[in-house]
Amino acid sequence: SDISRWPSSLYPSIQKGTGEDYDIRCVNIAKGGAVISDMQSQLKTLRDCDEEVDKANTLFVACAGENDVSSGQSIDMIQKAFTSFLEELFGSEQITHQQSKYLIFFGPKFEPWLTEDYTSRKQYTKLSNALQRTIRKIQESYKENIVYVDCLTMFCTAETKDVPGAVHGGRAMPNRSYFDSDELHLSDEGYKVWR
Repeated sequence: SDISRWPSSLYPSIQKGTGEDYDIRCVNIAKGGAVISDMQSQLKTLRDCDEEVDKANTLFVACAGENDVSSGQSIDMIQKAFTSFLEELFGSEQITHQQSKYLIFFGPKFEPWLTEDYTSRKQYTKLSNALQRTIRKIQESYKENIVYVDCLTMFCTAETKDVPGAVHGGRAMPNRSYFDSDELHLSDEGYKVWR
């Protein structure tokens, strides 16, 4: 849901070494309530509707996994779905510098509603680690086209996100100013952090 609600004016960009932006389009294929396995079918639907998606420099931005955990899916099952999505996105084609696909994947984040839910917090941590392992294992030529953003403590208070036990001990506390009143979705201030 966070990606589907993200204001397009705050989308990230990919910059050249010179500091100027690449001529690249950012594609948002998100839908609220999605799980990682949905991303593969969303990508297929986009390809069916837009033939240019595989011909132009394209930045895909994704965030998923939190709904997978809350629906009771195992980390192994989520990791397999993520691998399938990466295979679908990059396929067997050769990535070139003239025409590339990029993926910025935002990992799970500690949200205010999780403050006392230590079981889910532990699952979010395991999921973040598993997604990062998956990226490390994929084809070498694609790795530099994928950016994994570790969001576990990104939206936590400055006083708690770096203390010993912040992640594994449940001491990192979400900063409510980065979240809407539902304590689940990001506020405009939260999206500015992602940018």
